[in-house]
Formats: sequence, structure tokens, C-alpha cells
Amino acid sequence: MQTKTFKPIAKQFVQYTIPAVLGMVVSSLYTVVDGIFVGRGVGDIALASVNIVYPFIMLQIAVTMLVAVGGANLFSISRGRGQHQLANNYFCQAVSIAAVLSVVINVGAIIFSAPLCRLLGANSQLLPGAQSYLFWVALFGIVYMPGLALSIFVRNDGAPKLEMAGTICGALTNIVLDWLFIMVFGWGLPGAAIATGIGQCVSVVIFCTHLRKRAGGTLRLTQPKMHKAEVKKLLYNGLPSFLMEFSQSAVTLSFNMVLVARIGAAGVSAYSIVMYVCSIFNMVLIGVTQGAQPILSFNHGKGKTQNIKTIYHLGTTTCVALTALFYGVVLLFGKNLASLFAPGNTQLINNAYSMMRLYFLGFFPIGIVLMNILWFQSTEREAPSIIISLLRCIGFIQLFLLVLPLLGSNGIYLAFLAGEACHLLISEVFLRKFPLTIKAPQKQTAKPV
Repeated sequence: MQTKTFKPIAKQFVQYTIPAVLGMVVSSLYTVVDGIFVGRGVGDIALASVNIVYPFIMLQIAVTMLVAVGGANLFSISRGRGQHQLANNYFCQAVSIAAVLSVVINVGAIIFSAPLCRLLGANSQLLPGAQSYLFWVALFGIVYMPGLALSIFVRNDGAPKLEMAGTICGALTNIVLDWLFIMVFGWGLPGAAIATGIGQCVSVVIFCTHLRKRAGGTLRLTQPKMHKAEVKKLLYNGLPSFLMEFSQSAVTLSFNMVLVARIGAAGVSAYSIVMYVCSIFNMVLIGVTQGAQPILSFNHGKGKTQNIKTIYHLGTTTCVALTALFYGVVLLFGKNLASLFAPGNTQLINNAYSMMRLYFLGFFPIGIVLMNILWFQSTEREAPSIIISLLRCIGFIQLFLLVLPLLGSNGIYLAFLAGEACHLLISEVFLRKFPLTIKAPQKQTAKPV
């Protein structure tokens, strides 16, 4: 995003948001396609096993977002202030930290796969499948996490279409290999995970092409100058994104535990279908916020207050409109969507559809909450965004999961809406309590670690 080619803000919002939304939707197909092929080619118990591992996958993404979004925000803010060398060093520091964390997290998951799966809610029936799926997810995760971090910087460096292209190519690779490994070779759950991993590697290779000088970007992967103050600022700014992504893991884990205790494996199987469909639209909303993030941060660096407010209103309006559209699709075609994962299993399809109709109501407040979090994060007022994001991880949803199940199964599903409504109320209070002020650029005084 070059200042000399700065375009009208609404047009720029569209040019960044559409590729981000398409890219995020396609990336969600990794897990969804796995679910479709696993449900059709292996069975509903295997489908539940994949859902057990889902919180770990979201943890991988959350840790990456902690480093990458924090770094990308500061990258764009620094570029807006004309501090190009500082901006590139934020990129190098972020990717290096992501690579180190990737090795630690994924190697640890491989070594302790059995206790980790039990911690995620696997019982004796689900443990073997969950453990085999987790092994390959973690093995490929060593490459996936730093690659995902790179993709976020590629988008912030003015190449949202390349980021989208890399994601789409990886997803298409995953679809073909899922069919080959599961339906033809009969590799079951390991085949699904391997197909996903190979697709992710294809995406990373495409993202890396942006680092070539002739690609036209400003990113250069050099030896990072590690500054303690900059790393601390990077992690603090990225903390809301970590919590935002981790909240999906926390919510999934919380619902899995309640469903296992009150309904059993059948409840988890139905919820796994809901989560597959849910992941698609969740990525739509995240795509809107991620598309808005580079231009929000850049305009904050430039001190363009009115542009910041325009982007925010465009984002919230888009989120609400898309939510209404998607909920209509769920009401009309929910059973058709569920049947993709469990063809012929009428009871499972009906259970999943009943859950969808109530669970998906929670998305109406989510889009606004995510934009409110981004508003604070991109304008360097991290404290409110951290509080809201933390509450989305551990707070109101878990509280309602303790109380509302007393009303029956519908109470379990409505806990999601009740919790997110509380998050919306709190975030709106913070918006009024902490008005926007533009900070002056700070001099770089940090010493290398």
C-alpha cells in the first residue's frame, strides 16, 4: 500500500476486503473438506475425532496471529509514518518468532499427543482417531505457522490478491488429495491430515514469491535486529488477535465437554458438523476485519482520523449484512449442508440442523464485536481489545453453559448467543469510554536484546 497511489478509502476497503474474505473462506475449506471426506469415507466417529483436534488447530492459528497480526499492525503503522526500515524489521522479528514457536508447540504436541487429546475431550472411543490425526497436523504445522505469518505480511505489503491466490491453490490441492488419500487409497484420518499439510505447503511456496525483489513488494527477509521493546510491543498489540482466534478453541472445547457429558458422542458428532459450517462464516467475518486491518493501521500511522472512522463503519455494516444473508442460508439449506457430512444419517442431520438454527444466532453480535476489537487494536489502544478478547475466551459463554443447559439441549445451543451479546454490550461501552486520539510517532530508542 503505497502513499503515492493511495486510493479513495471505500474503493481500497473493497480491494482489500474481497481477497481477504475469499482467502479466509477458502482456507476454512481445509477443515471442512476434511470433514466431508472423513464423514463420507470413514464415519461419524472419525468425524468426531477430527472435531476433538480442532481446538489444537485453532491454537496453532492463534499463536501465529499473536505474532503476525501484532507485527503486521506495527508494520503498516510504521510505513504510514514513513519508517520503512523499522517496518521491515517488525516483519523479520515476527516471522522469526513464529518459526521458533512453531517448533516448540508442534514438537510438543507430537511427543504428548495422547494426553493432549484426552485434555481436549477425547474418550476411549475417540482417542485413537484423534491421536493419529493430531500427529500429522502437528508435523506439517511446523511449516504452516511461519507460512501463515508470512501471508499476513504479504497482504499488508499491498499484495492481497497474491495472498488469496496462494490460499486458493493450497485449498484446491487439499481437495484433490483428500479424495485421493481417503476415497481411493483408504488412508482414513491420517490421509486427511496429510492432504491438508501438503496443501498448506503449496500455499507457503506461493507466499514466498512475494519476497523476490522483482515482485514489487517492500518486504525483505533479512537477519532480524531483535529489540526487546519492539518485541514486547509486537506481542502486546497482537494479543487481542491471539485471544480472538483462541476463543474458537476455548468455545469448541467448552461445548465438547458439555455435549459429551449431557448427550454423548452423538452430540459431539452433530456439533462437529455445526462447527464445520460455522468455520466458513466465521472466516468470512475474520476476512472482513483482516481486509480492513492494513488500511486501518496505515491511516492511523498517517493520522487520517476520518478515514479510520469510514473504514470502521464500512466494516461493521458489511459484517451485519453478511450475517443476515448467511443466517437465511442456514435456515433454508441447513439440512442440505449437514447432509454433506453425513449422507443418509437422518438423525444426525436433524440434530445438527436443530443446533445450527440456534447456535448461528450468535453471529449477529460477533461481526460488530470483531470490528470493535480491531478498532482498538489498529489504533494502538490495546487494553480494551485485550479485555473483550479475553472475555470471549473464558467468560460469559462458559458461564451460560453452566446455567442454560438446565433448560435442555436448546439451552446449550443458546449459550453462544447469550455470551456474544454480553461481549457486544461491553465493547460498545468501551467505544464510548475510550474515544479515538492519534498518537504522535515515537522515536526508536530500543536496544538490541
